[in-house]
Amino acid sequence: MRKVSLLILLLAVVILQIKAQSIIIENGKANTDIIIPVNADSLTIKSGKIVSHYLEKISGTKVMMAEKKSKSDFHIYIGKEFLKGKNKKLLSESLQEDAFLILGNKKGLFLAGKNPQGNLYAVYTLLEEYFGCMKFTVDEEYIPRMKSLISPKVQKVYNPAFPFRVPHFEGRWNKDFSEWHKISSFDDWGMFVHTFQKLIPPEKYFDMHPEYFALVNGRRLKDGQLCLSNPELIDLLKENLGKEIAKNPEKTYWSVSQNDCYNYCECEDCQALYEKYKNISGAYVLMSNEIAKAYPDKQISTLAYQFTRSTPENIKPLDNVNIMFCSIECNRSMPLAEDTRSAGFVKDMKDWNKLTDNIFAWDYVVQFKNYLTPFPNFHVLQPNIRFFRDNGVNMMFQQGSGGSWSDLSDVKQYLIAKLLWNPDLNNDSIINHFIEKYYDKAAPFIKEYYDLSHQSLIEKQKEQNLDIYGFPVFYYNTHLTPELLIRYQELMDEAEVAVSTDSIFLMRVLRTRIPADFAYLDIAQNRDNEKIRWIRKQDGKNEIDKKMLAKLNRFVELCELTGVEQINERNLKPEDYRDFTIRKLKWQIKNNKLKDSKIKSLTNYSPKYPVGGESAINDRLLGGLDFHFNWLGYEGKDMILDIDLVEEKKFSLLQMNFLKAVNSWVFLPTKIKLEISNDGKNYIEICSITCDKTDHSYLVKSIPFIIEFEQVESRYLKITATSKKTCPDWHRGFGKPSWIFVDEIILE
Repeated sequence: MRKVSLLILLLAVVILQIKAQSIIIENGKANTDIIIPVNADSLTIKSGKIVSHYLEKISGTKVMMAEKKSKSDFHIYIGKEFLKGKNKKLLSESLQEDAFLILGNKKGLFLAGKNPQGNLYAVYTLLEEYFGCMKFTVDEEYIPRMKSLISPKVQKVYNPAFPFRVPHFEGRWNKDFSEWHKISSFDDWGMFVHTFQKLIPPEKYFDMHPEYFALVNGRRLKDGQLCLSNPELIDLLKENLGKEIAKNPEKTYWSVSQNDCYNYCECEDCQALYEKYKNISGAYVLMSNEIAKAYPDKQISTLAYQFTRSTPENIKPLDNVNIMFCSIECNRSMPLAEDTRSAGFVKDMKDWNKLTDNIFAWDYVVQFKNYLTPFPNFHVLQPNIRFFRDNGVNMMFQQGSGGSWSDLSDVKQYLIAKLLWNPDLNNDSIINHFIEKYYDKAAPFIKEYYDLSHQSLIEKQKEQNLDIYGFPVFYYNTHLTPELLIRYQELMDEAEVAVSTDSIFLMRVLRTRIPADFAYLDIAQNRDNEKIRWIRKQDGKNEIDKKMLAKLNRFVELCELTGVEQINERNLKPEDYRDFTIRKLKWQIKNNKLKDSKIKSLTNYSPKYPVGGESAINDRLLGGLDFHFNWLGYEGKDMILDIDLVEEKKFSLLQMNFLKAVNSWVFLPTKIKLEISNDGKNYIEICSITCDKTDHSYLVKSIPFIIEFEQVESRYLKITATSKKTCPDWHRGFGKPSWIFVDEIILE
């Protein structure tokens, strides 16, 4: 009897608590309405419509919106106009402009922003935090189904850590997604980053006024920086910026900033400025200040990037000069503040904080060289965002992969959006919740992939650099070992099976597995490991493994199926990657008559990128699109190889690859020549070719050279690849040593 009485008492308490919280929808009946102010603005009206729309999606019940209250005992109010007394004071002057309040009590549910944008943010926060809705991506959401809804009993003010917040993924361009996740727009920006060439186009000014452009190695360079000690140039910058402002006078932020290269001016007057301000950045702050004086009602944004990253002395940015501070060089395997490799960057951040409180931090959070490389940096996102917050940053831009897919980018975009508003949220809870809801029955397998990749990197985080310009093979000894790559394949296979009957969840898994597949395929090309390899012995012959070829084809198919259109920042497409891979593999299985030959380089190859010296010429490992692996490099020198075949052999075909990476000062040879000898002393030329000099594009390519000739028989060969030796006059590195890189040489 006593137990029954206790149960009745507990039930009564629960009923009273529910009544105290107010049931806004009960078994398909609405017990509330949505009230907006009379003559409400468009954002507030939109906020009301969104509440109505999602309440109906959750419960199947329509909740009406009006300017006047109905006879309901409970109302949902949108806008600060409905706050009274002490509640009105909660949205104080000290809060950011888009701060908001959620207040739930017996009288109603109040969703009030400091401005109308805040009303919208309050609505979306109510839907997510209190009613369980989620906006995963631009076109994917989660809506729980409930017949009844209880209004939360809450009083909470939401104030962002950064007034400007942008995770640079596909969601930032979608209005619904960006508003849900409180992502700032660039609507207030008239010009954005690397604007010297736009403001002073060299095609218009260089011929008549070369003195406006940077003096580098004794000559004026049209695609470098500007000569900021030239007063006429500063006046022209002001004038041309004024013309741009006149086109969009409502815009506030205008970037006047260095081009995306080094090549700063070395003239005497610029050098004097660098000495006066103890840093190159001083000339750039001086330039920005002069322009800011001319446009005091605008914000003039300039870069603290690469050679201007450190602070100057004897000068400060004016209040309307915005410093865009960039972390491009930093390691991502450890938080910035804890990593000795990032000590210089940390110092620079703190120094800028001492000079100004107008700082835009540009951080990088994906692998740019290959978007699809598994990039386990989730453990550093929160501490790094906190670091920027604690050092005076008020504008935060996290550069992801834009509209392209990158490793776990859906999770990363969601997490960063949350942390940019509140860096003190529970990082692991956000990630776990997203994975659980987004992948459903496949979630345990995706989470294990996430955990394994992060744990294996963190174990060696002090030795392993996680760089935004890396390749999968860079991480061969950490999170991309053969053993882990095999386990990732198993996990992705299990994840597919778990959701095989649901096309929505299956599509998410298929897209998520693409980076794991890419790493598996790419590392097998660049490392000779028995566990994962492309070339197998079959009946005494080298053949391409058919299972690997099928995996490559499926990789391309999955990219097409899931909308993954590019592998890297340079727009390498999956099908082009497949073609490149197959061409490499076909070369690798050739019966190379250079096998077991003795090769000596008569010119000195560079020790900067060690690949085993001459052994790289015939080790059956071809280079990819990065000179760090399997490429033998010559800096400022020709390549001259002396080859002893050990015995006389007949041949009529010479094949080799050279790398073209103009942005890294890597050029094709100007000429290739083949000579033969029967005594190793006296050589005769068999053939030669002159190479194309017209392609000045910066797209990285591995270029095959195939030279056919009448069959000859010889024991000794000499192969000469003539280098430019210095960068040509059209190149930013003019006069500096240039490179040639060769990988495998094949003789047939």
